[in-house]
Parts: sequence; structure tokens; C-alpha cells
Amino acid sequence: MQDVAVIILAAGKGTRMKSNRAKVLHEIVGVPMIRYVVETALAVVDEVVVVIGHEAEAVRKALTPYQGLRFAVQKEQLGTGHAVVCAIPEVSNGIQDVVVLCGDTPLIKPTTVRSLIDQHRARASRLTLIATTLTEPFGYGRIVSDGHGNSIRIVEESDASESEKKILTVNSGTYCINMAFLKKALASLKNDNAQGEFYLTDVVEGAYLDGKPAVVLEINDTIQILGVNTREEMAKAEKFLQQAINGGDQNPLDFSIRACL
Repeated sequence: MQDVAVIILAAGKGTRMKSNRAKVLHEIVGVPMIRYVVETALAVVDEVVVVIGHEAEAVRKALTPYQGLRFAVQKEQLGTGHAVVCAIPEVSNGIQDVVVLCGDTPLIKPTTVRSLIDQHRARASRLTLIATTLTEPFGYGRIVSDGHGNSIRIVEESDASESEKKILTVNSGTYCINMAFLKKALASLKNDNAQGEFYLTDVVEGAYLDGKPAVVLEINDTIQILGVNTREEMAKAEKFLQQAINGGDQNPLDFSIRACL
């Protein structure tokens, strides 16, 4: 896709991994998890911008096999919204839509990303996001909707009320966003939240207030949105991929896993 770019957020420290290593450099089946996300992105688009920060040069080195990547440095980790602000100057003129992927969600499939873009364009949406329903949604941003099913906003776990924490529909952290709308929305982000960060999720409320609510693409394959933030989650992702490699019952990622090895 010539007029779509992917931004991968990969600047985090990974504190919950109990390691000084950049989170996206932790290996799953012997491969830094960031490489799975890059493989997915490159299977769909030609232009990929990786936002790096903590251990920036180590992350850049881990991605040397991918010659066409662009890098944006987030010197201070001030939130996902700030990370995208850092990436925007690296996006080429002429790009109409941007897909945002998280560097710590290694199981997202290229077919899912393509479906996201197709849905976004078919609906002429400003903002389309991937969601799923979890019986145990702890840690994920909840999607708050109005009485008509329109997405009002996303509220993060640390900011959610007790009633909001009971919402089971959660944000995956994967979006397709119209470039013109994104630039406008980023300029209005504020950091008045529990983390003191600029959340990319706040652009959902911006779309709603503009009268163009986000389109939600809900997927049933919840393993795809697994965020690897802990050793336990890393073990879960590894088990899934190992089963795929060994020809188990689970559906493998639809790019060549062995290409990462």
C-alpha cells in the first residue's frame, strides 16, 4: 500500500519485565519480539517508522536486517501520544493514513492489519481501532460507548472508575488514523491523567467530539492483542509461537515465522 505507513511504538523500558533491557528486545522463540511486529508491518506496507528510546541503538541494531526502516527517537518517554508526535516528521508526504502498532504485541497478524485498513477506508473513517472482548480485562484500556454504540473515549486502567473497570470491550492499541486528523488531534493532547502522560488513546474522544466517532473492528482471536509486559505474558506468547512452529493446533502468524529465526 503506497499511501499508508506504519508507526511502531518501541521506546519503552519494560520495567515490569524486571530487566534493564528494552522491552521489545526480549526474545520470543529466540527472536527479539520487535522483529515479529516489523515483519507484520512490512507484509502490508512499504513504509515503516519505528519509535525508539530506551536502548535506542540496541533496538536499531536488532533491526539491521530490515534496510528500509525509518527511525524516530523519543528522548523522553512521555506517553504513546508523544511517541507518535516524534514519529510524524519521519512519515513521507503523500501518506494518507497511518497504522499504529505496539512493539510489544508480537502476535498481531498481517491479515488483521489489512482488514483494519480496508474497514477504515470502506467507512471513510478518521479513526479505526481494533478491539476485543476479554473476560479478564485488567490492564487494558476500556472502550466507553454511548447509548448508540459509538465509542466516546478509551479510559486506561489507572484512570478508570469502578464501573468503567467492568467494561469487557478493550482497546488493542492498534489503530488506523487519517493523517490530517491525526496531526490535528495530537496538537490537542493533554497529560492530565494518573500517569502524567500524553495518551494516543485520547484521539478517540477527539473523533467523537468532532462528530466522527471511531470505527471499531472487533476481533475474536484475542491472542493477537496480547501485550507482552511481564515474564508470564512472554511465556504465553512463546508457547503460542512454538506450537505454531511445531505445527500444533493453534493458527500460526500468516507471515513466515521461520524468517524471523
